[in-house]
Amino acid sequence: MTTRAAERARRADRPRRPLLRSFRLWVPVSIVLLLIVIAVVGLLVGNRLYDRAMAAKGSLEQALPLATTAKDQILAGDPEGAAATAATLSALTADAREQTDDDMWKSLEWVPFVGPNLHAVRTAAVVTDDLVTDALTPATSLSLNALTPVDGAINLAAITDMQAAVTQAADAVEKAATDLDSIDREALIPQVEGALSQLTGAVDEMQPLLGPAKDIIGVLPTALGAEAPRNYLMVFQNNAESRGTGGNPAAIVLITADQGRISITQQASSQDFENARPEPIIALNPETEALYGSKIGRYVMDTTLSPDFTETAALIRAFWAESFGTPVDAVVSFDPVALSYLLAATGPTAIDPPPAEIDGETLQVLEQPIELTSENAVSLLLSQVYSLVPEPTLQDAFFAAAASSVFDAVVSGKADTKALLDSLGKAVDEGRLIYAPSSEAEVALVGESRLSGRLPSDNFESTVVGAYVNDVTEGKLDFYMQLDVAATSTQCTAPDAPAFTMAAALTNTLAADQVGQLADYVAPGRFFTKGTIATDLVLYGPVGATAATVTVNGQTVQATVLPHLGRPAVKVSLENAPGQTHTVEATFTGAPGEYGPLDIQHTPMVRTVGEQLTAEGCG
Repeated sequence: MTTRAAERARRADRPRRPLLRSFRLWVPVSIVLLLIVIAVVGLLVGNRLYDRAMAAKGSLEQALPLATTAKDQILAGDPEGAAATAATLSALTADAREQTDDDMWKSLEWVPFVGPNLHAVRTAAVVTDDLVTDALTPATSLSLNALTPVDGAINLAAITDMQAAVTQAADAVEKAATDLDSIDREALIPQVEGALSQLTGAVDEMQPLLGPAKDIIGVLPTALGAEAPRNYLMVFQNNAESRGTGGNPAAIVLITADQGRISITQQASSQDFENARPEPIIALNPETEALYGSKIGRYVMDTTLSPDFTETAALIRAFWAESFGTPVDAVVSFDPVALSYLLAATGPTAIDPPPAEIDGETLQVLEQPIELTSENAVSLLLSQVYSLVPEPTLQDAFFAAAASSVFDAVVSGKADTKALLDSLGKAVDEGRLIYAPSSEAEVALVGESRLSGRLPSDNFESTVVGAYVNDVTEGKLDFYMQLDVAATSTQCTAPDAPAFTMAAALTNTLAADQVGQLADYVAPGRFFTKGTIATDLVLYGPVGATAATVTVNGQTVQATVLPHLGRPAVKVSLENAPGQTHTVEATFTGAPGEYGPLDIQHTPMVRTVGEQLTAEGCG
């Protein structure tokens, strides 16, 4: 296997972006590049061949706008229009293929210098035509609407029908990659080699998208309960009380999928589990316990302290099994900010909780329903609710009603499908939507993508450093916390001993005169002065790094470096009074070797996190 082929095989194992996004780029790119190649090679040959090259070029020039049109029609949910456009496009790319695929063209492929370039052009024409015929054309039958619930159910037959189209497209891309890899590039002129490299890059980008997409669509019927009902624990993380992967998981909903029909079958709050237990509910990873303490397994509210959501999912499954016994097929995490993204697609919903019972007394949660919108969801669910509904049990009823109202809006099928999928994609990119399945096959599909809620296990594809915020105030003050992060590295200027610096600034945006207006549940002032936000900040270096120096506000401090997830981790405790900022920097020493592009992962906060990356000399 060549180096290029090996690289493709490696990347094919890693899940990337959703399937339909892959068609945004490759068809227009491949046609543009082929036009360049044909124009250059046409100048190197005689008139007859030049005329054929120009005829092929003319067909492709007509095809170029159609490729963009077809892509837009697919994404807009217009399969009929896309199919008609693809048919015209296919005729044009077929003509370009025919012009470059005759005996005269092939006979000159053995001529020194010119021949290899002619062969490369013909192969590129074949690849482009095959991609249009075998990948784009079947893609026109795909419809985002097949993934949309209608009256609470997803059409399993429609998803099954998608499998053949996606499989054909994935196989076409695999063949295109093999054909391009067969070209000997040593004798190519720079223009041809450069254009082919870009075409190969476009195919390489598609390969790791379509391969996993084929597998994912293949398991969707099972995931939607085609063979047996599937249970999903949806954990709502409250970012106003930060934890590593988001916040306090105070509300949990059991969602069941059966024959494509999706419904909420049970709801629970943190009060429904045995907390403050003397021992963790299951044995903890010793490294996790050393860094975060045994409370991560003794309180359901602390199960999200670690940035590794697979650890969280195992703990939550154990708590759920002990209290309810319902089998769980996967644990899903969501937060109110992501909920606001969904509401932008579904439109407003109404929160109208039924009466709740406290100590034998039935109480009304709200005097009248409240409209929940994309604009007010974050402030209402993470701040205003604690003044509106001061009693914790009534708050649980409020949150349950809010979750149900948004769920009903999503499964009703009234939301714009593309807007809905875009909102979910945004939530995944920001670490607000995380999925931890029980099935080994699904675990392999999710891999170490952002959807998994796991830090990468190596530095090959990207070199990730992290900043994770864990509130210890016992309140909901992180609604006012601003996190800004910055990472720098010398991985390109000093590869034998690279340094990686992870910096995080935490600012309490509360003004002193706001403190007295805060509800006691938001700022109880029991362990810290009312309005002060206490935080355990944990900074992670890259995989394989061995040491760290730490500063707080520019002053060196003594800090213990502990191993976790194959990385060094540093925990620093901070207290920010209203208006105060603390900046923590940890510099890690990396091992010699190659590193992927520098990247940052961090706790998803209520407020937008400022990010800055600097990798000196990486260009």
